[in-house]
Amino acid sequence: MANDQAKPACTRDELDKADYLTRQIRFKKQPVSAIIFVFEGIAYAYVNHCMHMHRPLNCEQDAIFDESGLYLRCSMHGFIFDPKTGECQSPVCFGQRLQSLRLKEIDGTLYFAEKHLTLID
Repeated sequence: MANDQAKPACTRDELDKADYLTRQIRFKKQPVSAIIFVFEGIAYAYVNHCMHMHRPLNCEQDAIFDESGLYLRCSMHGFIFDPKTGECQSPVCFGQRLQSLRLKEIDGTLYFAEKHLTLID
């Protein structure tokens, strides 16, 4: 990844110390929030936007996982998502997916690896 293309998301150390992190980005020219988290030792990132009511997963509570820790959960209506794929497991939106954001780790720093993404300062 060329230095002029680097879009740092966070360090692995700061992510390992948090339940999740959010970053303000532009994705496909739209300002949105991204969520970054670790699940089963792997870092994942998604646009923080539930397709049901178009709200961030953490809009009502400062959490993105359900009580079991096995599913991402929208705090507005409780819709749950597979953290590995972003696929909705709730009947109304079953099979729809959160927009995934590719991450690349280099020397302990995670970078967004999306060409249609820019960071918002």
